[in-house]
Amino acid sequence: EEITFSAVIGGIIILSSVFILSSKDKPKESAIYTSSMQENIDIEQKNENNIGDHKDLFLGVGFGILTAFLWSIAIVSFNQARIIHNDVFIINFFRLFIAAIFVLILGIFQKDYFLGFKKEHRPNLKYYAYIGIAGSLTLGLADTFFYKAAEINGLVLTSTITTNTPMVQQIFSIVFLKEKLRKRFIIAVVLIIVGNYLILVF
Repeated sequence: EEITFSAVIGGIIILSSVFILSSKDKPKESAIYTSSMQENIDIEQKNENNIGDHKDLFLGVGFGILTAFLWSIAIVSFNQARIIHNDVFIINFFRLFIAAIFVLILGIFQKDYFLGFKKEHRPNLKYYAYIGIAGSLTLGLADTFFYKAAEINGLVLTSTITTNTPMVQQIFSIVFLKEKLRKRFIIAVVLIIVGNYLILVF
């Protein structure tokens, strides 16, 4: 597919908004202790926490890059199957069927996967129902619509437009989860609007 310069620039701008949305709030400054011993303990604990944060950040970035790589392969592979078969719904059905078999086989080696079906976990089944609804929306409807859009607009444009997901997620978090409206969210929204304008207009 043809990749335009405006799509690349717009995608980079939208991607930068994702980093802004995912950045953590700065912790409030701690109170100053009069005891020098307590200050030394706090400094040591702070250093240990910083080391742990750096490790977590490194692992998080690594897993994120790996996820993006695997998703890219999966999206291109699925889109190729759509081009060959030309029926998104049938292809998605077989994809989910094969994925379910893979998870069941993986569960043989990871017994923790099936702990949710034990008697002591039955009171939590209602929470699993929410997970099932989320899975149906993402793997069932959203993915199908994604590849249907790719059939019309092309995979490059569709993939770039769907980077708006974090903004929609933040809006839902503010409306339904009552999260506070942060300044970085407004900045990210502006960047996303500019990115979309570059992609769709130019």
